[in-house]
Parts: sequence; C-alpha cells; structure tokens
Amino acid sequence: MSGFSSTLSRSIGPSVLGVASREMDELFDRLFASGGNGKTKPWWPLMSVWEEGDHYHLELDLPGLANDDIEVTFEEGRLKIAASRTRPESEKRSYLHDERHWGDFSRLVSIPDSVDPESIEADYQNGVLHLLLKKRSEVLPKRIKINAK
Repeated sequence: MSGFSSTLSRSIGPSVLGVASREMDELFDRLFASGGNGKTKPWWPLMSVWEEGDHYHLELDLPGLANDDIEVTFEEGRLKIAASRTRPESEKRSYLHDERHWGDFSRLVSIPDSVDPESIEADYQNGVLHLLLKKRSEVLPKRIKINAK
C-alpha cells in the first residue's frame, strides 16, 4: 500500500532481499532463542493493512493480552504499537515444546501524510487490535458540480 511502511526490530521490506533477510532472522531466532526455558523469545504480531473509502485500517493479532498491556502512540508521522505478554508466575511447567511468545514487542508503522492524526481510533476485541485512520478531507476526491448554461 502506498504511503505505509512498517519497521520491526528486524529487517522487512517488499524486496526479495528484505524477505530473505527476515526469513533468516526468523530461522536464527528459532535455532537460538528460548525453547521454553523461561526466557522470552523475540516476537511481533501479524498485521493487516487495507484501505476502504476514506479510511485506512490496521489490524494486529494480539491474543492473550489485556487492554492495559497494549500501548498505541502517534509521533512524528509514525504509529508505535507496543505490548508486553508475560508468562504467568504461577506456571511451573517444564515445556517439551513451546511456540508461544512471551515478552515485549514494539512495532513502528509510518503513516502517510493523508491521515488525520486526530482521527485515529483503536479498538481491542477478541485478541485483535483494530486501528481506524481517517484520511484528511483535503486529500479526498471532490466532486465538481457542472453548471448548465
């Protein structure tokens, strides 16, 4: 989508090299990150972005988080979405396998100038964070009235 870009703690991009780099980072994380020994593994949520009429929509999968665990801020043309998912202290399990991610994440999303930052709304329901970004009225198509003579 034109105007949007996402920055993770890892490299990401539309190019083949960006995809390959991200895949190598993920492989490295799987090989050397925690496999259930109580340490946290690096993680970031999956995100979808789409345009619909005079709005942009962003959705991030954040299962298992409380509303207070999530922080969304806007500064200098970027949305920062951050959260922390902590392993419950009462969990005294010895995992044989664990694919769930624990710990902090932060994701930056560059927002196009066509968005009105005062209009940004966030809603969290059923483990999905939905952000609604309204376009500035001056960038929307304007119908020109044709006068008959």
